[in-house]
Amino acid sequence: MITIRKMHCLKHPAILGAGLLLILLGFTSIEAKSDPLPEPPNNNVQFTVTTVDSTDKSPIPLVRISLTKEGIFISGKVTDPQGHAVFRDVRPGTYHINFHDVGYNDFSDSIVIDALHTSYSAALVNIKLGTVTVTANREGTISSIDVNTGQQVFESEDYHAPPSSRMTDLIQQNLAGAARAPTGEVHIRGQHGEFTYYVDGVPVPLGVFGGLNEIVDPKVINRATFMTGGFPAEYGGQMAAVIDVQNRVPTGAFHLDASEYTGSYLVFNGATPFSPGTNQPFPFTPSSSAPSDTLGGKVGPFRALNSNGQALSFSDHMGNFGYFVSGSRQETDRRIDQPNPTLYNDHGLDYFLYGKFEYLIGDNDYITANLNFGQTNTEVPFDTSAFAPDHQLTSNSFQTLSYYHTFSSESDRESHLFVGLLARQGGLTFTPSAVSPVNFQFAGDSTMYALNENRSFSSYGIRTLYDIRYSHEFQVKTGFTFTVTNGTEDFSSRDSAGNPGPHSITNFAGSDFGVFAQTEYHPVEWTSFEIGLRYDQHIAPDAPLENQVSPRIKWNFLIDEANSAYVYFGRMFMPTNTEGLRLITSNVANTSEPTLTERDDFWEAAYMHSFSFGLKSKLAAYYKLSTPGVDDETVGSSAIKTPVNIAFVHVTGIELALSYNHPTVPIIGYLNAAINHAYGSGAVAGGFLPIISDGNATDLDHDQRFSITAGINYQPNDWFVSLSTIYGSGLTNGNPHGAYTNSAGITSFPTGLFDFNDSAHVPASIIFNAGGGYIFHLAGGSYIEPSLFITNLFDNNYFLKGSYFSAAFYGERRNVVLNLAYHI
Repeated sequence: MITIRKMHCLKHPAILGAGLLLILLGFTSIEAKSDPLPEPPNNNVQFTVTTVDSTDKSPIPLVRISLTKEGIFISGKVTDPQGHAVFRDVRPGTYHINFHDVGYNDFSDSIVIDALHTSYSAALVNIKLGTVTVTANREGTISSIDVNTGQQVFESEDYHAPPSSRMTDLIQQNLAGAARAPTGEVHIRGQHGEFTYYVDGVPVPLGVFGGLNEIVDPKVINRATFMTGGFPAEYGGQMAAVIDVQNRVPTGAFHLDASEYTGSYLVFNGATPFSPGTNQPFPFTPSSSAPSDTLGGKVGPFRALNSNGQALSFSDHMGNFGYFVSGSRQETDRRIDQPNPTLYNDHGLDYFLYGKFEYLIGDNDYITANLNFGQTNTEVPFDTSAFAPDHQLTSNSFQTLSYYHTFSSESDRESHLFVGLLARQGGLTFTPSAVSPVNFQFAGDSTMYALNENRSFSSYGIRTLYDIRYSHEFQVKTGFTFTVTNGTEDFSSRDSAGNPGPHSITNFAGSDFGVFAQTEYHPVEWTSFEIGLRYDQHIAPDAPLENQVSPRIKWNFLIDEANSAYVYFGRMFMPTNTEGLRLITSNVANTSEPTLTERDDFWEAAYMHSFSFGLKSKLAAYYKLSTPGVDDETVGSSAIKTPVNIAFVHVTGIELALSYNHPTVPIIGYLNAAINHAYGSGAVAGGFLPIISDGNATDLDHDQRFSITAGINYQPNDWFVSLSTIYGSGLTNGNPHGAYTNSAGITSFPTGLFDFNDSAHVPASIIFNAGGGYIFHLAGGSYIEPSLFITNLFDNNYFLKGSYFSAAFYGERRNVVLNLAYHI
């Protein structure tokens, strides 16, 4: 019996104390009044909008407000908890203002904005109090582009996806530069799942499920803002993307939504459509005698796949207090992307609970909390030699508490304080079956073992943000983030005869601290600067203390009301989450190389344009150099994945994002296209594994050269139809060095953006998804909505990824899902 126990304490408390002192000194100016800076000539104005309920005059949060001029979309905002929205740097003129919020009648007006007209108030009428009205030219939802910042914005009101879909499906379909990856992951701009959610301003890192992300249910999201570039200094941690999630308590009195779905594969291949076929031995052979029929015995002779789920949510308001509670259950026989075409050992059962609570303390104070718990129990389809259902149980939960205070709402003298608290828990238990192959070898031991894993962690953190505007042209932000993580890594083993082997228990602890200062300077109408500086410190088990000072600068060009652009440079410091490290891997070989923080130089340029016929566009180009980069590597043939370093990672890309909202017809659409090349070179080290080499150039396992997603949605008052498509040129095929011989007979591996390196990638794939539904109104304002969804409409049997850094995977076949929802 081998027992290893390690406890790591926080290092260098003086560094942490100095950082905290810096922040405290910054906060001493909260109540101070400073003389404004000299104001250069600038005719642009700040325009403030207030929205309230027409009956009780209470503020309405998350109302979508848009300004248009001569049919061109100019700017869009959502109201804060006090019902306010502030439009900055608006050029004087006549505009059309539109208000939209679920539960209220749409409202629009023609207004003048200039130095004498800097505010506007609107009292919205609850739908239940009168006839429903819809403004024809209201700003469309689903995937939209903010033409001022370049950020892509998702809104759930008109989003129709199968009830079995996950948050990563939503990200991939609505974000440029996102590529679908195995086991439900998503790669953003050629990086391996390195993104962070912000829920009500509080950072929530990714979940635990061998890389799967299970902490946010798309059904509870009201709005999500995607940031993939132009990062201000306030953001740190894993930031290939920042996803700012806004969940809401529905307006009005008590609401209840209940739904039930069931699904089945509809896969024919060589068989006669809808024929029963002939039952065959379970689970590996086809369920029919036709060549290549269905996916195997797990899919029955009528092509039936066990897939079902239920969801229930309810909400209410009691004065200034509001709550929303949601729960769901999902079951399927295809939970994890399978490593071969035959479906087996893949049953999964998911539970998800979520609660949001908010309280409006007064005109200047607001508090909100989020509570979340998710659990997934799955079989793991990686043992192909026998019917061997390995089991994996994962759990994820988080709790947040956010406090907002307004010190001053005076125009061009605003100042605010945000304080957010975070608690985060997760765990993973992996139990191989009694007949699973033994494939793990401890250092210095020639015996092979099967490995059981029991890993758990807890994180606690705080994030603060204080901003003060000294004049129309000059604003300062400062704040800090601090999180601490601790947990236990418990591995036991057995040999092929079932005898117990070595046992490893490791207690681990780590922390992350970041402090920043950011300024926004707007000297003249056509340009502004965002300049920031950030300091980060990372402490991880068995690794040296790491830190970095990161400058960030963004130069904005405000060309005119319909055109804007920016150029950006930033240093990034992206540590691996402490709970993601696998110290057991140090027992594979006599090595002590830990995984170090990814450090990036990031350049970007973007141009945004709004057309008069309802189309908005963004064109961006970027380059990132990581020294080192980070990727995940599977340890031997086990189910253990651990992050490792690649000495040099280069990522280059060009993206085009389009969103369309017809001005009179209820049709909206989007298209996201990206060409991207992510390749690595040099030593692959870290993870306490033996060092290997990637050579001069290797396409990474999350490199997909060309990605396109597009969708269209037609939604009159009581029904909808939607169609979406996903195209990918293919991830690695397991031959990362794919030999290429040029015309001179020299073998090399091209690294250019347009060098597709087909010999190193699986074939391209395209799938289409369709959906439709209808609302049947009942007495009292309630309704029933049946809907039907078909994913992979044409049943494309495609290879998602070959074996490289992790196992090979196949994509999901045609799936039909029927959903029935009831709303009160």
